[in-house]
Amino acid sequence: MAQQLNITTEAIKTTPPAIVSLLHAGGMTPSDWITVLTLAYLMLQIGLLLPKYLERIRGWWDRLRGNKR
Repeated sequence: MAQQLNITTEAIKTTPPAIVSLLHAGGMTPSDWITVLTLAYLMLQIGLLLPKYLERIRGWWDRLRGNKR
């Protein structure tokens, strides 16, 4: 069992460098990486904030119309 855990741990440690090497060989430069990661971060932030802002707009709209939520 200990050997399986050791193999799994080492495989997990080598996965990120292997992915980076494959993508770099495929033509992705560090500049491309930064662009992709920035866009992914931006999409996550929009996805997390959008429901919060929609709820605020609904509350404002309800107060404006005289409805209580």
